[in-house]
Amino acid sequence: MQRFIKEFMEREQPAGMIFDVDGTILDSMPVWLHSGERYLASIGVLAPPSLGKILFSMTMYRGAEYMKETYGLAQEPEEIMSAIIGSVAQAYEKEIPCKPGMHAFLRALRQRGVPMTIVTSSDKKLVLAAFRRLGIASYFTDILTCTEFGSGKDQPEIFQAAASIMHAGPSSLWVVEDGLYAVRTAAAAGYRTIGIFDEASREDEAQIRKLADYYVDFKTMERSSYERIYNADGCGKKGNPDRGTEKSSG
Repeated sequence: MQRFIKEFMEREQPAGMIFDVDGTILDSMPVWLHSGERYLASIGVLAPPSLGKILFSMTMYRGAEYMKETYGLAQEPEEIMSAIIGSVAQAYEKEIPCKPGMHAFLRALRQRGVPMTIVTSSDKKLVLAAFRRLGIASYFTDILTCTEFGSGKDQPEIFQAAASIMHAGPSSLWVVEDGLYAVRTAAAAGYRTIGIFDEASREDEAQIRKLADYYVDFKTMERSSYERIYNADGCGKKGNPDRGTEKSSG
């Protein structure tokens, strides 16, 4: 892990980093993937196990609208959102940890003076509660949420807003994400990307590998070695085929 961090910092010299939160910095995806199901169950509505996947790429407000429309709920989206946030707030405040290795990566970026901004679909209060408990809130220049911004990460505008905060263009900024839809959006808009493994996005791993400049599983790296960072095609960085375990094509 330390070798990856060192070589990434020296080779790429990033002008700034845009981080996702859930599934990237925080090991919180299990909480979110079942939050819609738990809310519906609490009001006597049975939801399919696939609901979490359906809601995954939506803003919280759009997800609440989807549940209201799909299940004919009397509650308004704001009420649905409030109930879901309440059900997961305690986990953010008291339980959810950083993903393995991520704290070290963030600390290394901060020590190098690399500005970092958050772009997340989660509620800002939840993010701040977890970040303050974990001692990383001060690492970030700003926290942009899709709900407050008014569009999700399936569109590039929120990434552009983060870039403006850091006074840098897409080609010198890195987006760090576990979600395929966000990696795809960022890559198409010209940002460099680091794909982060998360169990919730395992089904998309092959596609994320193909799109991302790097694909990293810090937990695997801690457990074994640097060579467990794979690229999409086994060839390493373009123009450097003998570096077959570090970087995906791009």
